[in-house]
Amino acid sequence: MNKKFLSAILFGALMVSSTGTFVSCKDYDDDIDRIDNTLNDLKSQIAALQTEVANGNWVTSVTPTEGGFTVVFKDGKTYTIVNGKDGEKGDKGEDGKGTEVAVKDGYWYIDGEKTDYLAVTSEDLKEVKVPYINEEDGYWYFYNDKGEAEKSPYKATGAAYAVNDGGVFTLYMPDANGVMQTIKLPTAASAISSIEFLDNDYQAIKDLNEIALLYWDAAATTEWKGPRGNISNNITTYSTDLSGNNNVLYTRIAPSSVDASELAFSLIDTKDNVASIALAAKKYDGMLTRAAENGLYDITVVPGSYADGGDANKLANQFLSSGVNKAMALKPATANYRSLFNVKVIPDKQTTAPLTNINLNGNYVTIVGVDKTTRVAYQTKVGQEVVVSVTKECNLYDMYLSASEEDKALFGIIFSEDGRSFKATKSPDNVTDATIDLEVYTLPNIGGNSNIKKTTIRVEINRTLGEATYDKQTKQPNKTNYSFLVSADKLKASLSSDLNAWYASVKTDVNVLQNIYDDEACTVISDLGTNGGATTNMNNKQVAVTMNVDNDNQVTPANIATKLNYLKFQLDINKTVKPLKIGKTYYAKLSFVDKTSNIELNYVVVPFELTKPELNTILVKESGVFRDGKDLAQAYMYWGDATTKVTGKSYYQSNYYIDRAFTDMQKKLSDAKMVTSPTFAIDDANNVLDAEGKDTGKKASYFASIVNPVPSSTNRAHVSLKEDTDGNGSRDVAGYKKDLNVKFTGAYLDVTGDDSWKYAKTYQFRVMSPILEGEAVAANNVVEVSATGRTKLYKENIWAKTYNNDVKYDIFAKGKAAGVIEWYRSDIANVTFSTGNKNVFEVTVATPTVPVAATATAPAVDSYIEVEGVTENTAKLKVAVDDIWGYTLNSSVDIKTTLNTGK
Repeated sequence: MNKKFLSAILFGALMVSSTGTFVSCKDYDDDIDRIDNTLNDLKSQIAALQTEVANGNWVTSVTPTEGGFTVVFKDGKTYTIVNGKDGEKGDKGEDGKGTEVAVKDGYWYIDGEKTDYLAVTSEDLKEVKVPYINEEDGYWYFYNDKGEAEKSPYKATGAAYAVNDGGVFTLYMPDANGVMQTIKLPTAASAISSIEFLDNDYQAIKDLNEIALLYWDAAATTEWKGPRGNISNNITTYSTDLSGNNNVLYTRIAPSSVDASELAFSLIDTKDNVASIALAAKKYDGMLTRAAENGLYDITVVPGSYADGGDANKLANQFLSSGVNKAMALKPATANYRSLFNVKVIPDKQTTAPLTNINLNGNYVTIVGVDKTTRVAYQTKVGQEVVVSVTKECNLYDMYLSASEEDKALFGIIFSEDGRSFKATKSPDNVTDATIDLEVYTLPNIGGNSNIKKTTIRVEINRTLGEATYDKQTKQPNKTNYSFLVSADKLKASLSSDLNAWYASVKTDVNVLQNIYDDEACTVISDLGTNGGATTNMNNKQVAVTMNVDNDNQVTPANIATKLNYLKFQLDINKTVKPLKIGKTYYAKLSFVDKTSNIELNYVVVPFELTKPELNTILVKESGVFRDGKDLAQAYMYWGDATTKVTGKSYYQSNYYIDRAFTDMQKKLSDAKMVTSPTFAIDDANNVLDAEGKDTGKKASYFASIVNPVPSSTNRAHVSLKEDTDGNGSRDVAGYKKDLNVKFTGAYLDVTGDDSWKYAKTYQFRVMSPILEGEAVAANNVVEVSATGRTKLYKENIWAKTYNNDVKYDIFAKGKAAGVIEWYRSDIANVTFSTGNKNVFEVTVATPTVPVAATATAPAVDSYIEVEGVTENTAKLKVAVDDIWGYTLNSSVDIKTTLNTGK
């Protein structure tokens, strides 16, 4: 028979190498409905399917059944739709075929067998033409390259059939009158509306995406027995190296409700040629949660083989045009939506394919081809799956595992279908622990019988008395050598009837911690430092676990049966090198061994997490300093902290001591074992704001510095305002009343080796004088004095208050010592009064007098000032209060001069 050229346009790009499928089914009299309600006829059956489609549901599978098809939707609903007309049972055609017609590798297949009909693309055809069953003769008719229907020699076995075109199933079903009814059912692939490529953090869109495709001109094999079968002549094998996040398309697919991990993907060029490689999507399993629901996937090339017809570069040439890499797009294999053409496949022909090492559950065991049978190379347990891999997976064509028939029967060895894992399902008896010789057969992508390697590994299979996983223990250590107790009840319960035998066999005087892991399955060892070159939890003995009676006493062989109460976790956290992290769940695998053979009897897994206190429980903000819950400190200087005078001046440096802002700051830092790590520093990340919230355009370091940045009880950290900010030699304390940014950093327990232990927070300190921010006050808001004489004024007439209106203080002299006037407030340096209008009154005693104590002959004389009235009116009495930091409060009160008033 001459080759027939059939239209490939009916599937668009799918015809080259995808899997468009056409199914015909036998017709029977039965109407079968497999859903909760009964559908009475074809019309109602189709209406039910149309309702599902209208509601946004899509099809996950269409499979032939007697007289029709079973349709399964994404939400699990199942419908069976059957013919409305009795169909004739078809006789076999020329080749006795006709139950399934599909396109694969560019050819039509009938019931899985390749025909001589070659599917090609005709540019002359402007519309999709699909094959069909002729109702008169019952044969399949296909379209040739002229668009003409052509009878095939294949007679269909029924009248109902389905076509998958562009991710949409079209069911063709005859009704009771023999009229063909159709219903279109979209699949998940047809629902895809967007495919975007991102960087490997799934954050930014990536414009160019490259895949390095490794390929081999593989030598044929005749002796391979693995799942993929022998390599035939003229075969190109291919794969990609996925180590180091290479050759992965980090993809976002919309809508996110589509589960793309169930779909196959292809690459097409700008002429809609489909490349002969398949790609698969895996839900992103990193730190982001609900990856499938967010539409995030890792899409990679599925390793495979390609019949190259003797041209070893034929596969590679699909990705090249005149030696230049083509721009490719990603698309679902059964739908037409595609990404942008921003994928490049770079073929890389290989001449070798080293596999290097064999690993069991990620642990190195031996070199490929080098047996390990003189001693036990790996230990596993009954029921535990062991995954076998090679170091260079990209070079591996196939693998399978085997063992002797005796071992398979004795231990109930089960091998996975893909030939990559095994597990023992039973132990030969209740006492003996034994070994098997595991045979690992490997074939690299380069092929050839001579490259088939058999590697024998001795594996010990231990009987497990009991296993258990505890609830997570959440602990907040208060020192680096912290310990905590975990009840042993769950351990003992897991041993059940074996408990007494376990008591008699278990070794007691040991650290039972096998290792610390990052995952619940205990496959990824936590990186907590190095010991002898291998990653281990035992760096500086950060964790040890013993079986204890109480916190201080371990059990002994003599008392374990009655005194095993706790598992004691003893931590010795390394402060500087890879400490246990805060906020991370660790899985401590505790292994209990036989005291004679040291063989593991059982294990338990105890998840635990360390926490640290919230910073606001260490730096507890004083409510009178930090107001309204904000991080702005109203930092009023305190006279008791004034110890350092400005060079050459009589006033003190403007310093605010930070521990004034936090309750018992030094004690709480000490309680948190934060001695060397706490630091206060000027934070210049942002500009400083003034008290009105305006940007000063300056950083905090322009205005101030931090003295004693590492606080202690003797060297208190404080904010020190610069006296000459502009550097012109005169006083210019520009940092006064500015919101200065001060950052606190520290590490809980002084553990600095990991950021999870650290704190960092920026506060604002508005440094001010309590005197300068106050005002003078007159009794009854005005003081009346004589307009024609002199009047003495006392503290009952005039006083002052600080920034806090409730704090009233006297501004008259308290006394005199060593020739210096003493004031009622220690932060007052001097007080003077002056007139605001000489035409109303004069101040005749401007500085408050020193009070005189009472004697036997004379009464006490209080401190006073004196004014003399000039004319009857009201004017301001100016009050100047100098503080000890060199600032002056200039305030005033009202003086009213009246006749016949004075003292």
